[in-house]
Amino acid sequence: MVDKKNSFIDSANELRHWFETPIGQNYRHAESALLRAKLKENFRKEVLQLDFIGWEEAFHEAMRFAHYTILDLDRNNSTQYPRIVGEADKLPIDTYSVDIVIMPHTLEFAENPHQVLREVNRVLKPEGIILLMGFNPWAFWHLPRFLPNAKRRTPWNGHFISRRRVLDWLKLLNFEIEVSKGVCLLPLLKKDQPMEAQSIVQKMLACVPVIPAAYFIMGVKRVSGGTSIFHLKDLKKRFIPPLIKPATKTIHVEKKRADIH
Repeated sequence: MVDKKNSFIDSANELRHWFETPIGQNYRHAESALLRAKLKENFRKEVLQLDFIGWEEAFHEAMRFAHYTILDLDRNNSTQYPRIVGEADKLPIDTYSVDIVIMPHTLEFAENPHQVLREVNRVLKPEGIILLMGFNPWAFWHLPRFLPNAKRRTPWNGHFISRRRVLDWLKLLNFEIEVSKGVCLLPLLKKDQPMEAQSIVQKMLACVPVIPAAYFIMGVKRVSGGTSIFHLKDLKKRFIPPLIKPATKTIHVEKKRADIH
């Protein structure tokens, strides 16, 4: 019987090594550029990343003042960042306690990707943000994954999920999609240029389903009525007690009738 936990750890470690290959570096270059931009635009206090990927330094500078934690299954991974050991579909984290969740290709290697998203929805605070990256299953660049031997190698042994399907799942969980775009247009040829230097042609190619090798999604958790969840004791701290106590007695004023002649 295959140990699913060890199988996941092996896949995560292999993916980490794959990101060090020439083609893997092109993916991480394109994805880290988007992560840096969105993390700078949306500073939050509590940031959680699902799975250790090995190139956190590429975007960590954008959130250096935040409390940044990585959740990982493998206890043997050494990293300079705070880490907790746990499973993505059973997050050992309090409800409504995280501001941003980063998911770098987490769903491809999850046994139950929808349950992972439900857990992310649970731990995120209202108006919390999810930053998700995935491999595009329809990309021309990923045709080798259909070869018999390729299925045994990472990342081709992952369960690629289409961007449309992920968007549907997020919308069912009341996420409002703020960014949904294809990235890493030329993974086999060169590193992607910085986003500000991309040409109009490149932006158009990003919209063609078979061109982008990966996709990037940013969703914001919405709640009914747009009201944040808070505790009454926290609300009381926001008010300054009045300097003068309100009157507790009723004063009666006797009105006399004036005679007008």
